[in-house]
Amino acid sequence: MIQLPKRLNAEVQGLGGRLLDLLFPARCVNCSQSGSALCESCFTSIQPVNAPFCQRCGHPLYAARAACPECRAHPRLITNIRSACWHEGAVREAIHALKYKRRRDVAPALARLLAAQLASENAPFELITSVPLHPARELERGYNQAELLAEQTARVMRSTYVRTLKRTRATADQIGLSAVERRANVHAAFVSTGNAVAGKNVVLIDDVCTTGATLDACAAALFANHARAVYGLTVARAR
Repeated sequence: MIQLPKRLNAEVQGLGGRLLDLLFPARCVNCSQSGSALCESCFTSIQPVNAPFCQRCGHPLYAARAACPECRAHPRLITNIRSACWHEGAVREAIHALKYKRRRDVAPALARLLAAQLASENAPFELITSVPLHPARELERGYNQAELLAEQTARVMRSTYVRTLKRTRATADQIGLSAVERRANVHAAFVSTGNAVAGKNVVLIDDVCTTGATLDACAAALFANHARAVYGLTVARAR
């Protein structure tokens, strides 16, 4: 088999990708309109998370107050958690397509939401990382959707992405578990390796936040590796 030089091989693959785009243009994951993975009409229909919400975990509240009952009962380690929008409508379809239908092409559109939210927070940060999948799950899926989102967000923000977190054990799916069960499920399930986060303010990215248990468990690992602050950031928030 003829082996092409790496640079030429990449150029050939890029040309092949552009040719496929011309022959089979992307369709919106929400409305199926041809032209892009998430069309502008569906993108602009996404509902942002607006106050009032818990200043620590981002959980929606009916009235303005500093912290929600859950954060008062079970104080979190993570510095705070913010989400760009609600987990419904077009963004829900986009996240589902990214995670389960191999629509990696939707990641840049979702990263636009993450980057806009991050910019609006004005939080001081030096690097971006992501919630890891267990190696078996990542091998099965072919990629980690949170990592794709974090890499794209770092590119938009002209920041640095670092892969520092690892899952030390396989955990059960969080869907259907109570808040208490979610915390127990991911307790001590992550470790941060290397020295990139030491003394740094870190943005930790995932796709969806429900109770924040996974983000908080990851934050514990980052703080154990001497991170200064950990800002959780997700595309969507479950109501």
